[in-house]
Amino acid sequence: MILLTGVSDLIQLVTNSAATVDVHASWVDNAAGTITPGRTNTAIASAATTTIVGSPAASTQRNLQTLIVQNKHASLADTITVRHTDGVTAVDLFTGVLAAVEHLEYLDGQGFKVFDNRGNLKTMINVAGRWLKTTVLISGTSHITQNDTRTLFLRMWAGGGGGGACTTAVTNSAAAGGGASGGYAEKTFAVQGNVAYTYAIGGGGASAAAGGNTTFAVAGVTVTCFGGPAGASQTVAAPPLVSLGGATPAVSTNGDVNGGGQCGEGGNCEAAAIAKSGLGGSAEVGGGGNARASQGIGNAAIGRASGGGGACILSGGATVAGGAGTGGVIIVQEYA
Repeated sequence: MILLTGVSDLIQLVTNSAATVDVHASWVDNAAGTITPGRTNTAIASAATTTIVGSPAASTQRNLQTLIVQNKHASLADTITVRHTDGVTAVDLFTGVLAAVEHLEYLDGQGFKVFDNRGNLKTMINVAGRWLKTTVLISGTSHITQNDTRTLFLRMWAGGGGGGACTTAVTNSAAAGGGASGGYAEKTFAVQGNVAYTYAIGGGGASAAAGGNTTFAVAGVTVTCFGGPAGASQTVAAPPLVSLGGATPAVSTNGDVNGGGQCGEGGNCEAAAIAKSGLGGSAEVGGGGNARASQGIGNAAIGRASGGGGACILSGGATVAGGAGTGGVIIVQEYA
């Protein structure tokens, strides 16, 4: 039961965003043995403190029966407070976040309840730090947080480098190096709900090309994971020949944890018809392309963020490309 018993008593609603909030309140007034119903509708479209139930007349007790607060905005959340004041002391009766299209109901004898955008009663306790959602980003440029999100935990990988190619010049063999996997970082950011944050996913390197960088930016801080270098290419020549695998990429920057990737394996040509290319570097989210000991294009990496395998030529076979690396990925975990 919520009562207004003095001529200075009010029920107010405190809003904190530009979301449009519709309010319906109904009550009964008890005075000298008579009962008089009353109601009001109020629309609020800004951050403000608004009176939604006015004061009763002298010697009258106003009993609030129903209060419905609807967030009408399609995407913005609003933190609202239902407040009782007697003109001297203000007491907050309810404070909480209404996500887009959610509504709050107060019914006399039942108290406050929040309903989601489908009309279902929300029963989860709004505990700070609870997990909300996990999103895997492999394309795109902008991530919009959930309404209740206050913390992002990111795990990021850059693109893997391509394996080296082999070029025919004489009748001997050649074996190229494998590409390196992309760099890695972890980062925890404090964020706001329903805000778009910019990112980039590094592409996988083509034959003999490095992988692309992966980035994520919040409030002027950009975490960068560097793409894996390509494996070294090789031209057929008299053995023995050695080609280097892609080097470990530069250590990531601005993460709470910053790491490089796994270097690619080198290729080795021991005799005119004996050669083995290098395998690509692997990441936690993918596998490097396998080595080759026979004529052919380098094996492509699988999964994400891994390096392609090196190409191989035996006994003057045709020119062949290195295996492709795979693109990076960002795993976004959102918490209240």
